[in-house]
Amino acid sequence: MADQQDVLYRVESDPDWNTVAAGTARVSLHPDETAPEVVVVSGPCPRCRHETVHSEPLVSYANALDRSSLLARLLRRRAAEAGSREVEVICACSATHPEAGEHTGCGASWVLHVEWGV
Repeated sequence: MADQQDVLYRVESDPDWNTVAAGTARVSLHPDETAPEVVVVSGPCPRCRHETVHSEPLVSYANALDRSSLLARLLRRRAAEAGSREVEVICACSATHPEAGEHTGCGASWVLHVEWGV
C-alpha cells in the first residue's frame, strides 16, 4: 500500500469502511451516558489510517438556550433516553493529503451505528 501521506484527498465512501471503523472506533457520550448531549467518535480513518475525531450533537438547540430553561432541560432529557443514531463520520485528520487544497482530512466518510442507554 502507498504511504499514508500519499493518499489523495477524495470525497468518497465505501461500505467496507463502515465495518472497519466499527471495529476500531472509540465512541463516547458527553458530558456522560446519563445525560448525553454529544456523541464523540475518534479513532483511525479506515481509508488513510490517521487519527481523526468527529463530534455529533444530540441536542441541536440546547446551546442556544439558557441551560436552565424548561426547553433546554426537556431537550437534554430527550437526548438522555435510550436511543440510537447513525453517525456519519468524515475524516478530519491533521495529515496533509495531496489535492486537499483548503480541506482537512482525506475526504473519506463512513457511518457508525451508535446506541446508548440500552
